[in-house]
Amino acid sequence: MAYTEIVITRFGDHLVSMLLKDGHPVEFQCVSEKNKVDIGNIYIGVVKNVVKNINGAFVEFDQDEIGFLSMRHRQYKAGDEVLVQIKKEATEEKRPMLSDQIELTGEYLVLTSDKLSVGISNKIHQKEKKQELKEMAEPLVTQEYGFILRTEAAKANKEDVLMEADQLSAKYHEIVSKRQYRKAPHLVDTNYDALEVLVHDIKPGSIDCIVTDQEEVGEQLKEKGYEVSLCSYMAGDIERRYRFRHYLSEVFKRKIFMKSGGFLYIEQTEAMAVIDVNTGKSIGKKNQEAHIKKINLEAAKEAARQIRLRNLSGIIMIDFIDMKSKDDEKELLQVMQHYLNGDSKKAVAVDITKLGIMEITRKKEKNPIFRQISIDILK
Repeated sequence: MAYTEIVITRFGDHLVSMLLKDGHPVEFQCVSEKNKVDIGNIYIGVVKNVVKNINGAFVEFDQDEIGFLSMRHRQYKAGDEVLVQIKKEATEEKRPMLSDQIELTGEYLVLTSDKLSVGISNKIHQKEKKQELKEMAEPLVTQEYGFILRTEAAKANKEDVLMEADQLSAKYHEIVSKRQYRKAPHLVDTNYDALEVLVHDIKPGSIDCIVTDQEEVGEQLKEKGYEVSLCSYMAGDIERRYRFRHYLSEVFKRKIFMKSGGFLYIEQTEAMAVIDVNTGKSIGKKNQEAHIKKINLEAAKEAARQIRLRNLSGIIMIDFIDMKSKDDEKELLQVMQHYLNGDSKKAVAVDITKLGIMEITRKKEKNPIFRQISIDILK
């Protein structure tokens, strides 16, 4: 098992955490103390206008805060009040993405009004366990909501899972009832926990060490049962011990060099992220096909690492170096999926196109790290 460590510090008005596995950074999380609009928050909103050609509506969900709501579940008209939840953060070009399908997340379960059925985490692989969990959860489904069993449910006592189901159900009914007597726009409930974000949703007992120079954060984590080491030395101690600023600044670089001499060029657009693989100074003179394959396999590992570090999501295109062998392409796709399986978010290597470009999708929630925090804060 890899040694898991989390380091938390402050840059300006942002708290930033770095997750390390065996001393190597694998993921960053950023919490802004100024941003009042958080993923998971639930509001009573009012429809301001409807755009029929894209089957969507713009909804004022908070004072002077407008989000976009897809009308795939039901139709609305201007003036309608609607219960909405923030699903994706705003970007420079787009407003926050809203949904009228509510999700409430617990340790073992996710209550969802989107699907009136039982879903099982893809990370639970044992068929017997999946069937056992499904049979346990099916009686919990109602005409208003269903449940998704999270990975932790496979290791939990049945009584604990059922108790959480009751708690989520009670919370859901409380939220729905508030719609009757609260005036829009209004914040009904928050399904967002900054501390959970900072510990990357990892539960106490699954982290070997948390180190922080933020005393208040450290004390709050201790109260939740985490083992915390408070770094109370002179300013800059976190940087000297963990090179936090150095590693965080790397997610802003477009060019990432590999050990072989090849490099990745990473570009994020509004529509997608694009990664270009280059041989650079790494030129094989004898068996060029074997050398290209070696570079591509190294690039797959580094690309998966950079995707997670930077929190790239949605559509990701990787332009690997052209290979003649279809078997080598198939192997590259399998290797890429192997690395993506270690991600904290669902990521799928879909295919390699005729042009040799690998298509990847990764679950989109928060913006890429470089859009959550400015590089100027790190200088």
